[in-house]
Amino acid sequence: MGQNYESELGEFISIALLQLMQKKSFYQITITEICQKAGVSRMSFYRCFDSKLDVLRKRITIVTDAFVESSGINYRNDSLKKYFVTLFRHFIANREYALMLHRDGLLYIVKDDIDRVFFSTYRDVYDEYKLCFIAGGIFDVYRLWLENGCKDSPEDMAERLSAILER
Repeated sequence: MGQNYESELGEFISIALLQLMQKKSFYQITITEICQKAGVSRMSFYRCFDSKLDVLRKRITIVTDAFVESSGINYRNDSLKKYFVTLFRHFIANREYALMLHRDGLLYIVKDDIDRVFFSTYRDVYDEYKLCFIAGGIFDVYRLWLENGCKDSPEDMAERLSAILER
């Protein structure tokens, strides 16, 4: 089986899981349900993933990497306002999925992915304390913004965060 075939299977499976999560908790969903919804066998599921959690982790990594590549976002080179507007536009576009993750206590997967991107991209630029501070701060603000109903626009968030970091 080729990489393309497994990539398509993975896509079907992750879409199925996200659709099921719109109706019930991640923890109530079985692998059998995911396979039925995706139209794949359990063997196909385990060819692509180790667990349900692995499905979410890989999906978030794919979405994050595609966003970083297509947007060209760069914490070091972009102005703070441009960086945060771009980032919060991405967050708002994926709000529905983030709220499902938060509802089920799984938003830490997003935190892990923010850490992955920051540490792999900027490890030669900033020391580990600054990386932890930046990535953790971005995640905590994102989480609070979600919990507050995403009321502030990406532009408002950029203004707010730029003002904090420019002091």
